[in-house]
Amino acid sequence: MSMESTSSAALRVSFGRAARTYDGHAVVQDALAGWVAEWLPAQRTGRALELGAGPGGFTRRLLPWRGALTATDMSEAMYLRARAAFPGIDWRVMRAEEPEGEAHDWMFSSSMLQWVENPRAVFTAWRRALRPGGRVLAGLFAEGSLPELRALTRGWTPLTWRLPDEWAESLALGGLRLVRAEAEERVFYHRSALHLLRSLHGVGAAPFHQFTPGRLRRLLREYDARHGDARGVRSTWVFHRFEAERAD
Repeated sequence: MSMESTSSAALRVSFGRAARTYDGHAVVQDALAGWVAEWLPAQRTGRALELGAGPGGFTRRLLPWRGALTATDMSEAMYLRARAAFPGIDWRVMRAEEPEGEAHDWMFSSSMLQWVENPRAVFTAWRRALRPGGRVLAGLFAEGSLPELRALTRGWTPLTWRLPDEWAESLALGGLRLVRAEAEERVFYHRSALHLLRSLHGVGAAPFHQFTPGRLRRLLREYDARHGDARGVRSTWVFHRFEAERAD
């Protein structure tokens, strides 16, 4: 089994701390989950594995599932909260890089893959966990997301943003054939830049403290001034969904 990286460990802790606040702040993540769910199979049957399930925002959209459904998260705190909310599902603590079991008919993921450090390695592992003809359905946030915030931080971000074409390349290198893919830009409005930042912290998506309190206050004031109007302050996200299969 591979060792957990420092950044992965920091993410696990950050998402664990957010287990109790996630649902109240996951407006963007819930919108992505609903969009990805539009591509769910008409017949929800077979052996399925969800990775990075968090407290179950996408999991509930899988129900009712006829067959073996296992939902997982790297955070034990998320696992415990989700298991209490959805007791009829087989919940486990599991890293996306090391899926357990084989011969899954479906593998699902929503709002998680943008955090992985090595997509090719992840997809290679997922291919091994699928039966021949098994499929992956996933949604993530792609390059072009949060340009307003990234401009003010001079491009600093806690993750590596990737274009849809880069995700397609990683799928191919991992041995998965892309069936269909789509990207869509969405704009969300918040009461203030501070509210946006609190929502990111509330879902565990800000695991690293990069700025001093003084610089952070200046950044938030500038964000409000540049990107606010009568609707609030905006944040732009690029949603990306894809379906791929193990072809052999």
